[in-house]
Amino acid sequence: MSGNSPAARGLKSSWILISALLISLLSISSAATLIRLARAPALSIAAYRMVLAAAMLWIVYPLFRFKFKSVPWKPVIVAGSFLALHFALWISSLESTSVASSLVLVTMNPVIVALGSTFYLKERPSGSIIAGTAVSIVGCLILIIGEGNLSAQSWTGNLLALGGAVAMSFYMLTGRKIRSRVDLYCYITLLYSVSGILLVVFCKMCKVPLMGFTNRTWLYFLLIALIPQIVGHSVINWTLKYMHASFLAVVILLEPLVGSVLAYWVLREGVTVYTLIGGILILGGVAGVFLTGQYGSGELTVE
Repeated sequence: MSGNSPAARGLKSSWILISALLISLLSISSAATLIRLARAPALSIAAYRMVLAAAMLWIVYPLFRFKFKSVPWKPVIVAGSFLALHFALWISSLESTSVASSLVLVTMNPVIVALGSTFYLKERPSGSIIAGTAVSIVGCLILIIGEGNLSAQSWTGNLLALGGAVAMSFYMLTGRKIRSRVDLYCYITLLYSVSGILLVVFCKMCKVPLMGFTNRTWLYFLLIALIPQIVGHSVINWTLKYMHASFLAVVILLEPLVGSVLAYWVLREGVTVYTLIGGILILGGVAGVFLTGQYGSGELTVE
């Protein structure tokens, strides 16, 4: 097989996408642990996650010089609003439930995304994606039931996490449409800026403090903005141009497993046999989708 043949280029593109997704997964999975370590109000963490991420991107703006005239402002604002809502709800959920349960519920969005991809994006998910999603969702249910967080005191956190999942689904569906027309750097810079501004407004409306934190907390704010946001979510936004939104939602189901392991290692939150069984099913569902290779939605190019 020639190195310049269509098959070879396709294989190389697939490995680039898979590698990018792995980096993104590891990055976004660190968020819950870093958020717990920050020891600040949920809305404050959410606001600084987006504001600092946007600031970092604007600092290097002169290297890219994107054009505002070609930006579809309405969908960018809509996507930024859903992203802000996602972080406000999900980060708040971590105050009332475990890392594992929160991550499981906030990533229970494949069904929503699959339906949205079918009716909104006209991208009907393949049988392998549907089957992989079903297996992974069973794994998620086993994990959350085994964690014992269906008690009354955890329902607030669980419902907030589910709300975050719905917001993330609409964010991904909106972003999938925009990314085919807008440069990545332009998109994420404006997206994070819109989201950050809205979250600061939320903080002001709810009288949540934005100052008075320790140096250690400021360091965690910076790490949250850099690792899970700049690296993790930006790479996800890059892959949205080349992969079905429904497939990406299945891959993100791995976050509860990786996040639970990180929480056990850093925060000493217990990992039960249910976590392991659920994790194996999640991995199996995602692996089934990968093995079919039916996840692309466009030819890969480097921006």
